[in-house]
Amino acid sequence: MATIYDIANEAGVSASTVSRALKGSRMVSDDVRGRVEKVARELGFERRTVRRHRARAILSIRLVLPRHAAPERGLFFDFSQLVAGLNEGLKPSASNIICDTGGPDYDPFPHKKGGDTDGFVFAFHEPSPRVLRELRLRGVPAVVLNRTVPGVPCVVSDHAQGMRDLVDHVVSNSCDLKPAFISIEGLGEVHETRLKGWIETLKSHGFRLNPEKQILHFPGIDHLDSRTMLKLAKSFNTLFCVNDIVAASVLSELGRGGIQVPSQCQVTGFDDSPVRKLTRPLLTSVSMPVHDLARMAGKQLASAIIESVEPLPLIRLAGKLVLGDSTLPSLS
Repeated sequence: MATIYDIANEAGVSASTVSRALKGSRMVSDDVRGRVEKVARELGFERRTVRRHRARAILSIRLVLPRHAAPERGLFFDFSQLVAGLNEGLKPSASNIICDTGGPDYDPFPHKKGGDTDGFVFAFHEPSPRVLRELRLRGVPAVVLNRTVPGVPCVVSDHAQGMRDLVDHVVSNSCDLKPAFISIEGLGEVHETRLKGWIETLKSHGFRLNPEKQILHFPGIDHLDSRTMLKLAKSFNTLFCVNDIVAASVLSELGRGGIQVPSQCQVTGFDDSPVRKLTRPLLTSVSMPVHDLARMAGKQLASAIIESVEPLPLIRLAGKLVLGDSTLPSLS
């Protein structure tokens, strides 16, 4: 079987250049890459698995984070859980995690001498079609966290199941439930999936919904003012919020208006985010398993990079119901 040293000798380059060329590194010119690939094909070169070297491998992973137009969007998860989970999933390989900020102009390979990247994790946003095309051309694996992108391995929180757990909890503890759903623009798939779970679960409990009145979609956090929230509290006794950030704002505005939570109006959040710990009363929420999402993404990447195992197209991980004081205690 031909080796990279055979290719290097035939192509007239160094073994390290052959390695970079076959990995698609920009440190190698197009002419040299083409010559190396041609020689590799002629010699029948086959890339070998490095399964037995997994414990000695050092993987360079780019963790691409979303660029938030609204600063409060950065409060919905603990970054340390994300990094810890990713490192755990990549074990026993060692890892170098490089953090990037995504966006419309994101370039996954900006520098010729930036070193080789073994894999990408796009956390809480969708990479552009242009970026995905470039990754496919280079043969670099990627995993998307908490979004579903066709043709790309994704690890997502089970938003629908989380909302089912919330609704079941509230329904079991309420005698005369009058629910509404509050969300804001820009949440895309997360909003849609959580709303779908909310609607389906309420219908399964026999509730007839009026979407025009019971589903409220605001442009942003700044539109959740006390006047609007007081008006809602007169019509509904439970406000299901799309996430903890929205719920924290709703709690604050209800408090300013003198509405007692949960005796006059219950409020629920979602994500068990860091901001939840600051809410009074403490929000009932559903945890987003950030650590487990990242750990599974790391395992998927390590298997793809080292063992050439095709990642699963979609993995859903359920969070846990986290009880707080913003909903009524159990009737039992």
